[in-house]
Formats: sequence, structure tokens, C-alpha cells
Amino acid sequence: MKKIYVIAAMIGLFGLAGCASPPQQPIAMSGTVLQNHSSRIGVAMAPLPKVDTWFPGANCLLCLAAASATNSSLTTYTQTLPVDDVAHIKADVAEALRKKGYNPVVLPDDLKVRDLPKGSEGPNKPKYDFSSLAARYQIDKLVVIEIGSLGVRRNYASYVPNGDPQAVVSGTGYLVNLSNNTYEWFLPLEQVKGAAGPWDEPPKYPGLSNAYFQVVEGTRDALLQPFAN
Repeated sequence: MKKIYVIAAMIGLFGLAGCASPPQQPIAMSGTVLQNHSSRIGVAMAPLPKVDTWFPGANCLLCLAAASATNSSLTTYTQTLPVDDVAHIKADVAEALRKKGYNPVVLPDDLKVRDLPKGSEGPNKPKYDFSSLAARYQIDKLVVIEIGSLGVRRNYASYVPNGDPQAVVSGTGYLVNLSNNTYEWFLPLEQVKGAAGPWDEPPKYPGLSNAYFQVVEGTRDALLQPFAN
């Protein structure tokens, strides 16, 4: 009887996986998107995650406990790394828009995207409906920066490290046309870099620290590049 329940559960999981919507594909910033200088463009950033370590592949409770204990000094230091340069990317994007002749509206507070109403399904449609922000901020389009993970990643195979730690920033940047709640630009972000030399140098981990600042700068460059053309 237990086998039947297990098989039924697996079928249900496969069914859910089959119904999952495909990931949004990248959308390049076309030359016409930023040609209408009468458009009012807002710039927003989602709340930043905590700078932290994570250990993909250590996927049982004991494995994760062992990985966390082994890397406890690294975690303690990683959590002290600053986020100021990441948070400033919102202002950097706004400045890039000013240089293109726009007068951007910088949303003062973090944008909690998942608190917005659910969006309608369709090609290049966000999962959430941003259209209510048009009247609230008197804007026509909105640039959103969402950073999903920030810190140091070390891959594991159960209990065993599978390589050295790497500094990582991942997330997305996108531009939504608020008149039809459609992406006009969508950029998946993942900057990954290991230490140039030895990484295991507690308590300050200079090699990984340099890698962290480099992936933050790489993220900034990737987000600004479409607005510089």
C-alpha cells in the first residue's frame, strides 16, 4: 500500500512539473524601446537578500549541517560583506537614463514584487501585474532590478565539497511597459567568480572578498550596458 501512495505522489509531482510555466527567455533592449523621450520611466529595486553562503548539493539535513559547520568561519565573514554598491545600482540606472534625455522617477522604497496582483499569462508577460504603478508614480514604463542571491556559493556532493567557494550575484533586470504589462527588456543575471589565488584565508578571506566585489561590479556593468547604447 505504501508503494501505491509513493507512486501516486510521484505522479502528482510530475504533473505539477509538467504544468509549470517555462522560464522567461532573455529579451534584448531594442533600439526603439528608449526612443520616445516623452515616456516617463520609473526605476525600482526589489528588497536585497541577505549576503550569505549556501551549499547546493548538500541536500540532506545531515549533509547541510556538516557543510554549514565546515564553512562556519566563511559564513560569519560573508555575512559582513557590504551591499552598498549593489543598492546603488538603482541610482546608476537612473543616471544612465538621464544621460539619454529622460527624467526618470526613482521609486524611493523597495518594490515588493510578490505583493502585486497576479498577472495574466501570455508571451513576455510578468507573473505579477505592475500596471497599478502607472497612476501611483505617474510613469509609463518601469525598470525593475531583482537580486535573488548575493554572497558565496560552494557546491557539494552530499557531504563532500565539489570545488572551491565562489562569489555569486544572481537575479534579473527588466523593463515593463505598464500600458499592457509586458516585458520590453529582460536580462537574467548571474555573475560567478572564484578567488584568484588561495581562497581559504580566514578570517578576512581576501581572495573571495575581491571576487565578491568583482561580481558586484560585473552585475552593475551588465545592468547598465543596455541603457548606455
